Amino acid sequence: MELRHLEYFLMVSKELHFTKAAEKLGISQPTLSHQIKMFEQEIGYSLFNRIGKKIELTKVGEIVQQEALNIQGSIQSMSSQIEAFTKLEIGELKIAVLPGEITDLVSTLCIQFNQLYPNIKVFIQTTDQVEKAVLENRADFGIGFHLNQSSLLQVTKLYDEEFYLISNQSNGEQRVSFSSVLDGPLILFPSMHQCRKILDKTSYEVGKQLEPIVETSSIESILKLVRSGVGRSVVSRTLYEFYDTEDLSFQHIENPSLTRSVYLVMKKNCFINYAARKYIKLLVREIEKLCFHTDKDSITSLRSSIL
Repeated sequence: MELRHLEYFLMVSKELHFTKAAEKLGISQPTLSHQIKMFEQEIGYSLFNRIGKKIELTKVGEIVQQEALNIQGSIQSMSSQIEAFTKLEIGELKIAVLPGEITDLVSTLCIQFNQLYPNIKVFIQTTDQVEKAVLENRADFGIGFHLNQSSLLQVTKLYDEEFYLISNQSNGEQRVSFSSVLDGPLILFPSMHQCRKILDKTSYEVGKQLEPIVETSSIESILKLVRSGVGRSVVSRTLYEFYDTEDLSFQHIENPSLTRSVYLVMKKNCFINYAARKYIKLLVREIEKLCFHTDKDSITSLRSSIL
């Protein structure tokens, strides 16, 4: 079995189109088809169902795809280890992160990271499929919320955070019920935003309709509108801490409270390169500095394994 056969197979399994895969590989379509046929003969089974111009993976093809990804990951890990030992602070870092507040956290930390390691390029991939990006080696690690468990992934709980009701003036109360939050005009993120999904779900559970007066994906716009008195908003503590909010008042939400857990996800038994280790160390330090509610056992385990 040749490594190029795995490379060709993975590209076809990704594109599900021989011509497109051949173009990306820089070879002719007949050559690619011939190489895949040779690979199938070596495996002893068909890897693709061919239906006219369309193709799809067979069950055997799905098995081979997963194992080929593991082999590809091992090869990349070997290259990363060699590079880490020889170049140290030169390289790149790829992070997969869910859209929303965590993207702001990750992006803001890139400023500090760049000051410390200016020769390391950072690529932030915003995606709803954090686990898939890590499994397919498109990211060194990922950060997200409700992650699906996989036997191939190491998932570490970083911290729990709550959501605040923010306004331009204080009424003297530190806490507010969720029902009261819905009584006044609200300025919120769109429904696709992670914070909004939690609000929509909770509203449905308490039997109330969530009808914001303004929807915007810009946190700067939300804060500006709240300052001007147009309405109140609900934001995560991550956003509240990372933006200039000293002139705004916040209240803890209860009955029910709004909280979520933030997780770090990596491939199991995979080498963590120099850049990833340094960034995760910076991330953990920032979380602890902001006094987020961390899972001490998880953080301790994380430190001992990669930091």
